[in-house]
Amino acid sequence: MSYEKQNFVDGQTLTAAHLNHMEEGIAAAGGFTAGAKELLLTLFENAAYKTGDAQSALNALRAEWGGSAQDIPVQSVSLSAAILNLSEGESQTLTAMVLPANAANKLVWWSVSPAGLATVAGGTVTAVKAGICTVTATAGGKSASCTVNIAQAETAQLIYTLPAETELTSGFDTGLKLLEHASTESPQYTILVDAKAGDNFDASTWPAFLHCLTETGSTANLPGFNSTSSPLNNKTEFAYYNYGGVTLSDSIEHLKTRTRYVVQLDGKKYRGGSTYCPMTEWLTSNGTITDVPQTFLIGAAQSADGSKKQQFWPGTLYQCKVYKGLLSDNRIKAYINKGW
Repeated sequence: MSYEKQNFVDGQTLTAAHLNHMEEGIAAAGGFTAGAKELLLTLFENAAYKTGDAQSALNALRAEWGGSAQDIPVQSVSLSAAILNLSEGESQTLTAMVLPANAANKLVWWSVSPAGLATVAGGTVTAVKAGICTVTATAGGKSASCTVNIAQAETAQLIYTLPAETELTSGFDTGLKLLEHASTESPQYTILVDAKAGDNFDASTWPAFLHCLTETGSTANLPGFNSTSSPLNNKTEFAYYNYGGVTLSDSIEHLKTRTRYVVQLDGKKYRGGSTYCPMTEWLTSNGTITDVPQTFLIGAAQSADGSKKQQFWPGTLYQCKVYKGLLSDNRIKAYINKGW
């Protein structure tokens, strides 16, 4: 072909001359299969640069290949979802609906912008890396888009799950030494607990809920973490190496309702929340992070000399899971809202 090559992808105008030259080239090459013809016609139809001048040539080409210049155009394209929430590596399929049902060119073209965050094939969207991108389906010059929110893949490792539902009368020892090497190995954990305080719950004894702490006999020096219910305000607070600021339960009434709790530790940082108390922002303990040889208890605290358990938290422990690492905000929200 003797005409000057045009770069349509970069925005050059598709003209009647271009289509005529293409038709001449196709004839000289012996023609294309019916499927190839349909794909080419759809490509021309979907070209964003189509002009009135090119339309007559496009209609003529369609008629030459056995179609009709009066073919019914696409009026709309819609998608089965406007937003997808995925983690890296996850896939989900979008379905495109092209109307009217008898439109001539219903072949759907899929694209992703910006490139690199996800791939799409036949409507199946696969997340590649964290970020936000847009998937677009186009047919007959019409299009519809879906926003795809991609979260980082979960890397936290499950290291403990409660063997069975447990009645808490004198505390439960998980056997986990979460802070045994806290001074040299920065602790990073996510603790999920599903529990309900008993109807006879009494805050006057300062019941301990979550406890992994070395009792020193001094309230100003409490290495580790602890969570107790206060008879002064009926709240259940969480403290980390002498620093608090996290409310896990705002009332005894809520404590006596089956509730899902979350605590996260990341070095000197910590945060927490529950079904009734939104997750706090990350707080920072200014206390010295020292080793705590004691195990993680639920529903009890160690005595100062470590010889017995005390401050019992009566109730039912439905589940406890501990992850080494930090679960994503999406996973935490899903747990608080829906459970496992």
